[in-house]
Amino acid sequence: MAIQTAEGWLLDVSHDYGTSEINLLIKLRDGRVLSFKQKLKELAFYILPKSHSAAEDLHQQLSRNDQVIKKIFWDDKYIDLADRNKTQLIGIVLESIQSQDYQKFIKKLGTDSRVRSLFNTELSVIQQFIYNQLKIAPTSKVRVEYEEEKLLFISKVDDGQDIAPPPFKIMHVRIGDDNKNDEIIFKVRLENGTPVVFNGLSYESFVSCIKENEPDIAIIYEDNQYDYDIVSSIDDIITKYCNQIIVIHSHDTVDDISFVEIIEKARFSYLPMKLASKYGMLRLIDSRITYELLQRDFVVPKRQSISKHHEQIRTLNDIVEMDKAGMIISPEIGLHENVAVLDFNDEYANIITGHNISYEALSDDTSIVDKQTALLPSIVQELIERRVHLKQFLKGQQSDSILYPNCEARLDALKQILVCIYGTSGSIWNRYSNVHVFEEINRRARQILLQTKDIVQGAGFELIYADTDAVFLKKKDATRKDYEEIMNELVRETGLQMTLDFHYKFLVLLYIEPDEKMEAKKHYFGLTYGKQLITRGIDTRRHDSPAFIKEFQRALLSKLFDCQSSTEVLTTGYKNALEYITQNIDKLMNGEVQIIDLVISKLLRQNIEKYRSLFPHVAAAIRLNVSGVIANRGDSIQYVHTDLNHTDPLYRITPAKLLTSGEYDREKYLDMLLDSAEAVLSIFGFNRSMFGFEKKFKHWWDEIYQQREREIGTARTEL
Repeated sequence: MAIQTAEGWLLDVSHDYGTSEINLLIKLRDGRVLSFKQKLKELAFYILPKSHSAAEDLHQQLSRNDQVIKKIFWDDKYIDLADRNKTQLIGIVLESIQSQDYQKFIKKLGTDSRVRSLFNTELSVIQQFIYNQLKIAPTSKVRVEYEEEKLLFISKVDDGQDIAPPPFKIMHVRIGDDNKNDEIIFKVRLENGTPVVFNGLSYESFVSCIKENEPDIAIIYEDNQYDYDIVSSIDDIITKYCNQIIVIHSHDTVDDISFVEIIEKARFSYLPMKLASKYGMLRLIDSRITYELLQRDFVVPKRQSISKHHEQIRTLNDIVEMDKAGMIISPEIGLHENVAVLDFNDEYANIITGHNISYEALSDDTSIVDKQTALLPSIVQELIERRVHLKQFLKGQQSDSILYPNCEARLDALKQILVCIYGTSGSIWNRYSNVHVFEEINRRARQILLQTKDIVQGAGFELIYADTDAVFLKKKDATRKDYEEIMNELVRETGLQMTLDFHYKFLVLLYIEPDEKMEAKKHYFGLTYGKQLITRGIDTRRHDSPAFIKEFQRALLSKLFDCQSSTEVLTTGYKNALEYITQNIDKLMNGEVQIIDLVISKLLRQNIEKYRSLFPHVAAAIRLNVSGVIANRGDSIQYVHTDLNHTDPLYRITPAKLLTSGEYDREKYLDMLLDSAEAVLSIFGFNRSMFGFEKKFKHWWDEIYQQREREIGTARTEL
């Protein structure tokens, strides 16, 4: 048969346990899946002896152990990030690294008095193959040359940073149970499809669904409550008709995971999707660093080997000066007019690349890091460039575009990776960590914020709030062009890219709670010049607020801001807002609100029996189960407050599916409405007592304080 060439995507890399064979799956454009077996080359680990004499003695002794050792040799490798000189090591290739003999051999070497350190002993067969032979991240676009079932050549193809995920057919499978009949149920959903529920493992329709769709990847959400036999049976059924299974422990998530998030993690870490979805972010970062180091002729120490550069002995003054996080400039609480928000794009990541901050640095002198070979900046730069590309693409897309959610999910995944790279740079659990790196990033971020403050204030702008990487500016009569000019000056002076996120006509910075004079982080609302209402940390952003409360608060803010100036907001706008509150109180208390608009949705995050408190959504789930409508962990429970004073807490609410009338607890929803109004208007002096209702205590200590004030007042009267 002639040699064939094809393009596709690297679907999976797996290993047949007990052998040296690796399985590669390639999904082609035409939908076919090619399978190739590859032979694993020699797998070596390395020994650093304690001395030259110990090295000679050890090499001589190991050379005689030909039953376990396939090959022994001398090799020069880098062993320390900060040391640019190679060290002579003893390299060993074993007959097999899967046997118990291998584990015993490694353990014995680890306790040998002649051995200082062991390297590369924690790399799995899959890692060894991908890092040293394949050198292509799983899910990448590839070109292959093959003859029948023999792979002749494989190379990575530049996919132009495609936004759409590879055309893998995905199926989500959730395992649940029918509490009433003690029967296992399955929720099966194809990507972007609606779930289909099947009862019973042997139910023919369940098997037929798997067989008919033949997914490339089945993502199975398993719970520890099911025994091994059940889980194994499920895996066996799906494996017959599926190319790859990804197992997600369902206690980690109640929502279906984002497939493009798995793609980004796999490509970043150079791991198969099965491992990329299983591992935590620290391990994914470790995997990528390991890959990069192996390409640079380094060897990898054991995970337990804490970097000697993790933290150095320092004076108290040094600790006080350096051991600080990012800086926040407290918001000026209240109403502001003509405010622009300037946001540093991926500030910490750009600080790493711009100032060449890397694990190799030993002290405050970062100049020792070679700009061409610095480890951390090279990894971060790739992520930054990809995020820039995705952001540019997103700007040209409509929100209802098919690719829009894919692009957003990819951006979120990359942001998560970048945040964790920064956050773990000084972590003791990061084997390459360096506390100085973490502190240096924060120090420069603080300097940049202070520099920004000086520049904007020097130009006549008022800095009313700053949250690490975003600054809120205002200046009377300033135009958008004025804000863009000061932004461009900041870019020139700081060397960091910025964007003008929002230009507010009106902006209100809030307290954490209406009754407490404490300032909040990202707790505000405003109206842009483009008539866009932006809210952070209030009811319109809460997923569990009923539609009536969300719409009420949104409309309330629209009434407040339907003005030409801040002075008008404080007078006419505020008056209109109070009138709107009155109208909605009447509407609510007269029973004119549709019951469907009062439904509250809350996620059941664990099985009912695990809850120790009877929260409203738990009570609703119990009533659903009693009625025969099964509510399982991960379900969205919908309910309405119907009688808060009922003696039985189960009947203070009614599940939406069991509603038989339009009656609701008017006092409860009135309380929610007034809470919502206070959350946004208390800054203007609003309180429910203005409508004749008793002031609500947000915390028990508020009531104690007020009681204490009454007692003091009584005592003074008596005196």
